[in-house]
Amino acid sequence: MQPALPEAGLAYPKEPPRKRSKAHLLFVRGQPCLVCRQTPCDAHHLKFAQARALGRKVSDEFTVPLCRAHHQELHQHGNERAWWANLQIAPLPVAQELWAASPVHDPANVAAAPVAISFGSEAAR
Repeated sequence: MQPALPEAGLAYPKEPPRKRSKAHLLFVRGQPCLVCRQTPCDAHHLKFAQARALGRKVSDEFTVPLCRAHHQELHQHGNERAWWANLQIAPLPVAQELWAASPVHDPANVAAAPVAISFGSEAAR
């Protein structure tokens, strides 16, 4: 008689799934830049929002809009948390607001209409 094998799911906790949504990224790109309120924007993935995984971005739910200039500036800075702190902007609550308002939760509402998002000192830590 062989000993019972432990269930595979109990040995190693599974990491949270990384959500992907082209509709949400389009929605985020339709919002004004968190820094300067300009459009058009890129959807920036907040790297510190989830644990690192080999070659995988964080979930699309952790994206915020940045104009191309600020997006490039952030990537050149290197320390993302310090860059946001210097601007006194807390991007995670904004990302959560955008995810909650995203058309991925309401397929009938696929328009990328701007959402009133809090930023600056209102969203500061």
